[in-house]
Amino acid sequence: MLITGILITIVAIVMILIPQFFMGLKNPRLPDKLLKSPKIKIVLRVWGGIFVIVGILLIIFSTI
Repeated sequence: MLITGILITIVAIVMILIPQFFMGLKNPRLPDKLLKSPKIKIVLRVWGGIFVIVGILLIIFSTI
């Protein structure tokens, strides 16, 4: 559980810092109109924030 928490936290931090990387992934393919929308970047950053919290909770629970 510790390793999973660390991996989730790392990926989530990258999702917050570089949302364009996750927007450019092939599956599922987003239309170009959505790729240029700033709302999609905000949504990815919110999901990244949620996953950071989940990853930190996994790390905390695994060390208790």
